[in-house]
Amino acid sequence: MSSFDTLESSVQDSRPIELYQITQGSTVYRYASCASDTTVGSVTYSALAIARSRVEQGSDAENRTITITVPGNEPFAQQYIDVVPGERATVRIYRYQRDESPAFDTQVLLFDGIVQSVRFQRDGHSAEINVRSAEAAMNRNIPRFTYMGMCNHFLYDESCGVSPGSFNHIGEVSAVSGNTITVTGADASGFDFVGGYCRPPATEDYRLVLAQSGDDLTLLLPFFESPVGSNVQLFAGCDHLVDGDCASTFDNVINFGGFPFVPNRNPFQTGL
Repeated sequence: MSSFDTLESSVQDSRPIELYQITQGSTVYRYASCASDTTVGSVTYSALAIARSRVEQGSDAENRTITITVPGNEPFAQQYIDVVPGERATVRIYRYQRDESPAFDTQVLLFDGIVQSVRFQRDGHSAEINVRSAEAAMNRNIPRFTYMGMCNHFLYDESCGVSPGSFNHIGEVSAVSGNTITVTGADASGFDFVGGYCRPPATEDYRLVLAQSGDDLTLLLPFFESPVGSNVQLFAGCDHLVDGDCASTFDNVINFGGFPFVPNRNPFQTGL
C-alpha cells in the first residue's frame, strides 16, 4: 500500500495530478492536468493542457495570486473575450497522487480563489486566468455605511429586505443592438428598470440596466450570447432615495439605509 505522504515525499515514485474546479453560478468546469480524463468518486475531470504559476506559501499567503494558463478556446475563458460575465467565478485546485492505494484516497486543497480577469495571449491561442486567493479577496477594509443621504443597501439584499419576486417582469427579447435590448412588455409592466437588473431566467448572469425607453433597455454590458428569441427577467430599479423609489415603488422606508437629513452644505467650508 502506497500512502499519499510516502509518494509525495518520494523523488522517484511521486506522480502528482492536479484537478481544477471552476464554479460559475450553477455551471462547474472540471479539468485534469494529465493526458486522459480522470474520475474521482463519481466526478469526471476532463484532460486539458492546463498549467499554473507557483502557489506562494507563508506570511504572504493572504495576498497571493496565481495565473492559470489554458487553451484560448476553453469554454470558460471564451466568455471573457468581449465582456466580463455577470457571475463571479471561483477556482479550487486539488492535488492527488496517481499511484496512491486506495486510489485518490487523499485530497489536498492547494488553492482556493476568485477569478479577477482573463487575458488572451499568442493571438488568442492561450488564455491566462488571473485568480486571487479567497483570503486576499476578503482581507479588505470596506466601510459598512457611508454617511450620506442615499441608501447604503444593495437593492434586494438582506438589509434592504425587498423581495425581487414581487418586482420583476419576464418577457421575450425581440431585438438586440449592441448593449440595448428590446423586451416585450417591459414598458407595460409598470416598473422602472433603471438601476435594476436583467438576466436570463434560472441563471445568475446579471446585467445592470442603465436606461429605459419604452421596451428598450440599455445594459451596462451586452450578454455573451445573444438573447434574441428567448426570455429574460427584469428587476425593478431603485434611486436609493427615501422619498423616491424606496417609498413610491417598494414601500420600504422602514428599511432605508441612508441618512436623508444630512445637510446639503458643509459648514466647515461655507461657514454658519
